[in-house]
Amino acid sequence: GFRKVVHIEQGGLVKPEKDDTEFQHPFFLRGQEQLLENIKRKVTSVSGLKGEEVRVRQDSVARLLADMQAMRGKQDSLDSRLLAMK
Repeated sequence: GFRKVVHIEQGGLVKPEKDDTEFQHPFFLRGQEQLLENIKRKVTSVSGLKGEEVRVRQDSVARLLADMQAMRGKQDSLDSRLLAMK
C-alpha cells in the first residue's frame, strides 16, 4: 500500500529543519504517470458487520436511550422537589 517513509532523524520529538517527506508505493514511480491511476484510497466499510452484530448494537443503543430517559425523569423530579423546597 501507499505509505509515508519516515527517516530516522525525523522520527524524534524535535521538528526537523527541512521537510524531506518521501512516499512509497509499487505504482509510485518517477516518470510513470500512467501508473498513478492504479493507486486507490483505502476505504473502510461497515458492510463487514454481521446482522447479529448490528442487532446487538441496536439493542445496546435502545437500552442506553431508555436509561437516559429514566435519568431525565429522575432529574426533572429532583429539580421540581428542589424548587418546592426553596
